[in-house]
Amino acid sequence: MTLAGVVLIAAAVIVALLVVFEVLARVSHASFLSTVILGADGRTSTSKTFIFLWTLLVGWALIALLIAGQFAHTHHCVLLSAPTRGCKGDELGLFQVGWRQFLHAGLSGSYLILLGVPAAAGVAAKAITQTQVTGTGFKKPKPPGGSNPFARATEIFSADDGTTDIGDFQYVIFNLVTAAYFVTQFLNPDGTGLPTIPDTLLGLTSVSAGLYVGKKAVTNTQPTVTGVFPQPLHDGQPFTVIGTGLTVDPASPTKVDPQITIDGMPATAVNAVGDNLVAKAPPNVAAGGTPVVRQMRVLNPYGGIAADFSVQCM
Repeated sequence: MTLAGVVLIAAAVIVALLVVFEVLARVSHASFLSTVILGADGRTSTSKTFIFLWTLLVGWALIALLIAGQFAHTHHCVLLSAPTRGCKGDELGLFQVGWRQFLHAGLSGSYLILLGVPAAAGVAAKAITQTQVTGTGFKKPKPPGGSNPFARATEIFSADDGTTDIGDFQYVIFNLVTAAYFVTQFLNPDGTGLPTIPDTLLGLTSVSAGLYVGKKAVTNTQPTVTGVFPQPLHDGQPFTVIGTGLTVDPASPTKVDPQITIDGMPATAVNAVGDNLVAKAPPNVAAGGTPVVRQMRVLNPYGGIAADFSVQCM
């Protein structure tokens, strides 16, 4: 048995487990592989994706060490008083030494951080997103279906409006760099078992996780409309919308214009003035000069729907 054979068998075991979980989930008319990484809003969750990724990577590595240490023929160098030096150049032997090292020393504290930080970020992000969806109404659940795999993948670093979210992007990049380091080091064994993750990479993943959660918490405010003047509104005439959370999202690096509709008709020349919005009423907002009450809806720049507000038009 070779190192390549061990890691391929371990990968096959992981794939087989995923297939079994998927089949069992579909018995209940669900999809394990999709729902395990979806957030409460129906979008691909950045934190859940990386909890899943690190679970698979560490599980794959431990299964590979288990196969080498428990099922492969024990190499002679492993029995020496200095097995790491004796097995130098013998990759499978170093895997066997690494398995014994793992059994003796246990899981390194760096892995408790590596697995715990995404998990903690996931729990916090889930609580915030759940509140935004069901508590304040700020985040609207994504309609089911209609997303191809590429679109699902881009959601891990995108804001709800489709633009790149710098907080999510940073979280993705630092975790991918750390994951690549983990895989390359593991495939070049030195007898320590699971590779040691440098403090620098651990720090980057931890800081990015903190920013990721903090960014979500900042946006946990429902946009509201408290007044519109002057009323009644007239075709093509300017008006001002007063409220909170209508114009900015401090956590996003992108600028997206807010939108105002009146009974589904878009207002024009919508601009932010301080915390308020100014715009021009759409044409034909009134019915031949007869006073009529219509419903105004304001979309803040990042997709949060404000409470509908009744306005008089003439």
